Amino acid sequence: MIDHVQSPALFILGTLLAAAVLIILLLWRRYENLLHEHDALVRGARKDSVDRSRSTLKGQIAEQMAPLLPGFPFLPADARFVGDPIDYIVFTGYTQTQDMPPSGDHLEIVLLEIKHGQSKLSPIQRAIAKAVEEGRIRFEVSRVAEDGSVTTNIWRSTRNRMPAARTEPVR
Repeated sequence: MIDHVQSPALFILGTLLAAAVLIILLLWRRYENLLHEHDALVRGARKDSVDRSRSTLKGQIAEQMAPLLPGFPFLPADARFVGDPIDYIVFTGYTQTQDMPPSGDHLEIVLLEIKHGQSKLSPIQRAIAKAVEEGRIRFEVSRVAEDGSVTTNIWRSTRNRMPAARTEPVR
């Protein structure tokens, strides 16, 4: 027979055991829910990554194909792909200038960025556009001597107006 003293102890032990089993079941259910949420987040992140990659590839293809597409405002032969930080340097009139006297008066230089969809200019592209807008652009000629040293001068259209050679890089 069961002793009356043991009966409350068994009841408390049984209650604690039932509570522990219930807590374990609740924690296990929460664990499974978290696992499912995690899997859904991973699937979503993978899909987002693939979508972004697809968009990037489409943009890169559009950059390369732009000179061949309808509506491109320049002759494709005048465009030179650079890729980074801008897509093209376009020498408008370059093709016609080859058949003209070498004055270059018909030549214009355009820095061209191709964007796909609603893409925006990067900060460096905006900085380049601002530098051009403010006239902070020049043409320089670097010459490599027989000893391997390099001198750089700003080119001027009037003869003998080149400033002193610069040997340090511009920073």
